[in-house]
Amino acid sequence: MQKYVERMIIEKKELDGRISKAKKAVENPPYGADSESINLLKEQIVFMESYSVVLEKRIARARR
Repeated sequence: MQKYVERMIIEKKELDGRISKAKKAVENPPYGADSESINLLKEQIVFMESYSVVLEKRIARARR
C-alpha cells in the first residue's frame, strides 16, 4: 500500500475518533457550555462527517 493511502487511513481513523468525541460532547455538554457553542459543534460535526465520507471514497478509489 502506498504511503499516501496509509496516511489517509490514519487521518480517517483519527477524524472518526474526533467525531465520536464531539457527538458525546453534544449529548452531554461540558459544564458551562452555552447553546450557541453546542450548535456550532453540531455544525462542525456535519462538516467533519462529510470530510470522513470523502476520505473513505478516496481510500476506496486508491485501493482499486
